[in-house]
Amino acid sequence: MKKILKYFLIKYNIISENTFTRMRKHLVRVVCDEEIIKYLHSIDCKNLETLEISGNRWKKIINSEKYDTLSYPDIDLEKKTEHLKKYDVIILEHILEHVSNPRLALINIFKLLKSSGRVIIVTPFLIKTHNAPIDCTRWTKDGLKNLLQQIGFEKNKITVGQWGNRSAVNANFKTWVKYNPLKHSLKNEENFPVVVWAFAQK
Repeated sequence: MKKILKYFLIKYNIISENTFTRMRKHLVRVVCDEEIIKYLHSIDCKNLETLEISGNRWKKIINSEKYDTLSYPDIDLEKKTEHLKKYDVIILEHILEHVSNPRLALINIFKLLKSSGRVIIVTPFLIKTHNAPIDCTRWTKDGLKNLLQQIGFEKNKITVGQWGNRSAVNANFKTWVKYNPLKHSLKNEENFPVVVWAFAQK
């Protein structure tokens, strides 16, 4: 029945396919995911050696046979990582806030990147703490950019962004909610970022 309803709504332009895709996602991820997809398409990532830490959400988009995944906190980002191989792209999505020493973790990530390697970072801001196993840090987009520069990423090769609004902040007080176009706005209010992201290159 759901498939029939979806087909009807799309066929008669009542709801777009893009809206259905968004509705399957957590509200916090909708805009950020779309920015990551644009970025990944812009760098022609299909032949790049990629490491995603904690998950394989982006494997289908990247579609590379050279795609590895390591689980956090099984991998300790604060310990030396010289024994691991080097990567063209490393994805840290909602990981950095759970690390007790994020500066040291990023130094180790920097070492894991090949020359001209890239890192994709996503981290929450105005959102409740969630211990996995701990929850330590929040960054503004400027704070995240400054941190990446201090680690050694080139200033002109760092792009940061953020998304959020008062409604999205309120929506996540009690539970994690999926995007509902009847309830939620995707408008961005600069003073109420829910999620912050960065794309940086050596």
